[in-house]
Amino acid sequence: MRILLLNPPARNYYGKLGIQLMPLGIAYLAGTLLESGHQVHVIDLMVEPERETKIRFSDYDLVGISSDTPRYPKSLQLAKKAKKTGAVVVMGGYHATFLDREAIDSGVVDFVVRGEGEYILLELANALEHTGDVSPIKGISYRADGTFVRNPSAPYIHNLDKIPFPRRDLFPREKYLSLYQDRPMTTMVTSRGCPFDCAFCSASRFGGLKWRTRSLDSILDEMEFLLNQQYTSFLFVDDNFTLNPKRVIDFSEEVLRRKWDIRWWCFSRADTVVHNPEMVRKMAGAGNRTVFLGLESASQSTLDEWGKKITLKQQQQAVRILKENGIRVYGSFIIGDLHEDQKMVRQTIRYARQLNPHTCQFSVLTPYPGTRLFHELREKNLLRTFDWREYDGIHTVIKLEHLNPDELNKLVRRAYRKFYLRLSNLPGLLKSILKKPGELKLVIGEFISGVKIFRELKKKRFHSGKKSMESEKEILKRA
Repeated sequence: MRILLLNPPARNYYGKLGIQLMPLGIAYLAGTLLESGHQVHVIDLMVEPERETKIRFSDYDLVGISSDTPRYPKSLQLAKKAKKTGAVVVMGGYHATFLDREAIDSGVVDFVVRGEGEYILLELANALEHTGDVSPIKGISYRADGTFVRNPSAPYIHNLDKIPFPRRDLFPREKYLSLYQDRPMTTMVTSRGCPFDCAFCSASRFGGLKWRTRSLDSILDEMEFLLNQQYTSFLFVDDNFTLNPKRVIDFSEEVLRRKWDIRWWCFSRADTVVHNPEMVRKMAGAGNRTVFLGLESASQSTLDEWGKKITLKQQQQAVRILKENGIRVYGSFIIGDLHEDQKMVRQTIRYARQLNPHTCQFSVLTPYPGTRLFHELREKNLLRTFDWREYDGIHTVIKLEHLNPDELNKLVRRAYRKFYLRLSNLPGLLKSILKKPGELKLVIGEFISGVKIFRELKKKRFHSGKKSMESEKEILKRA
């Protein structure tokens, strides 16, 4: 079967900063389909938007479109174009998984693949090519004889080692963020699932509450393959790379045994760092240079409400431990909770400055479909809009008790300005540069990125969110 896999474009300030990562989800789908003999073509419109007008949808039997929430409207536009040529249109990703009926009711999507798509899409493609009978396929939604059908969910993939490596070679390598610490970089995934189920995150519902990991041999084999492709730095984008400290220590020791000169970046939790200082030491010795921590808020009650299961003290200890081991801290904060007022947001901004991670990200609380937060706010009629383009971590889509969208936007700008443009941080930066002169370029880059984000936010035109979208609301009620 001739298959086209599309990654829709997006309008966001990270894109304007040039922070583009290869879409591993589509790369994994392509690897699985190719291994089974299908003809596969991929187009990433995030980095090659000019190719959209040149796509010949009639050349393909099946068009697969990945969709997260803010890109969903654009995904529908692409689906409409593909549908006109007679191709079978399949949509996957987080948004379509959790609002599958909305996608099918659009009239331009034939099938929704829910959850992990590698084997579901393969089974669907095989069925369409041979028998046409899709009724036994788990994990898909569609319409049959005018009736919406949601087949039973497919089980999560237990043995991740069986999935073929993602086909990075199908994408234009030069179009993506190519360097990390001045080394050729690529992303990797070594595990799926998350047991924590935070209120604002849908990862646990998409990948399951059970954490599943690839074997150490599989991870190292892929890294060795990538090293031969001249990649020497890796961004591990697992939701919880460090969930099993022994696994991380074994990995680090194997990297050291093989004498790999690599650099790497990963996600972790503050409590895992605090409880496992030996793991952190091993990570640093094996080339780990940055850890992303979801610090989120200066309010313990807010952290508890979101289900973070982390204390403010643990956050402070984690930042200190990472810094002591020479690991840079990328701290993420969320503002705009339902009950927050200006004083509480400013408290989080001050807290971020006090913790002083090397890089800081401030996002507006966004209740994405599939999260507990989305379900709760929808039931209470506290969502301001169903214009999915505004579900981007920048716009205010919640009916806040104490802040309006303009006020929150100004507070986000204030957060970036206060963190990145403070003179009080200059002595520490100079000390760091004098201690490690090689980090000068990285420090300057982080500072410039922060300033650019602030400028983009200042320029960005924010919508009021007052538009009525009754049709979307009706679809949501049925979903």
